[in-house]
Amino acid sequence: MPEVTEISCSQIIPGSNDRKHFERAALEDLAASIQKHGLAQPITVRPLGAVFQIVAGERRFRAISQVLQHPTAPCIVREMTDQEAAAIMLAENTGRADLNPIEEGNAYQVRIQQFGWTVDQCAETAGVSPELVKRRLSLLKLVAEAQHLVAFGHLPIGHAESLAPLDANRQRIALRIYQESKSLPLPQFRHIVSELLAEQSQDSLFGLENFWVQQVQEASDLPRRGKHAFTGAPTRSDLPPVEQDAATDTAATIMDRWISSLLEQGLAQEAAVAGTLYDALVRMNYLSVPQNAELTGKP
Repeated sequence: MPEVTEISCSQIIPGSNDRKHFERAALEDLAASIQKHGLAQPITVRPLGAVFQIVAGERRFRAISQVLQHPTAPCIVREMTDQEAAAIMLAENTGRADLNPIEEGNAYQVRIQQFGWTVDQCAETAGVSPELVKRRLSLLKLVAEAQHLVAFGHLPIGHAESLAPLDANRQRIALRIYQESKSLPLPQFRHIVSELLAEQSQDSLFGLENFWVQQVQEASDLPRRGKHAFTGAPTRSDLPPVEQDAATDTAATIMDRWISSLLEQGLAQEAAVAGTLYDALVRMNYLSVPQNAELTGKP
């Protein structure tokens, strides 16, 4: 067992804690638990000249010194480098779920910039997956107001992550649309974000904002026709585009031509999936095989 030393609270200073927000009510609850049951785990500190810097246990220290106003705190004193202290702090904060998503992202970013850690090193130390580290880092691309909403639980994490690829203007527009909607399901929000991402000019951008704000204010369903329509169907960006060659094209003509283009590019499996639907719609009399069908080879 490590030796526990009582150290004057006046000699203990905070470290570079990843956690930035300490709610008074939560500290009071922790202080009440310490008062009743004692301190289950001492504070870990490291000596820095005439003082001791907290490596792990700042919430416990604040509860003891600020709420209970004890003159001393039980500590485990350990010599360690900045990087060793950073590793211990990260492991404790993520292990106890002490950090909100923005704080967690900043914690990874600090270690990457300060110590040259990789995403995999951050993940291993924190006890999480590399994919989670990447997702938390992506939140740091959000504008300040979006980060604030995420930090305090007012914007769902999935919605926030979908905003990351947008520029600052588009992020703010997506946030306004979300706030106007009161509650926009994630698949629909992602659809709106994808449209914002596709728009390039400012004129188109703000026209798109007005369109979606009107939709959510009227609490209407998402459009069922046209370029803004939301089908909910999975799509793939690596397939040939579905194109309309002429105003006279029918759904069957477009499907026939697209399946042919899939076959030409060696995408037989994809062509078979589309062909299964096409064949079924023809047999159920929803579509008719075009006179100039490419698949049948008939003029």
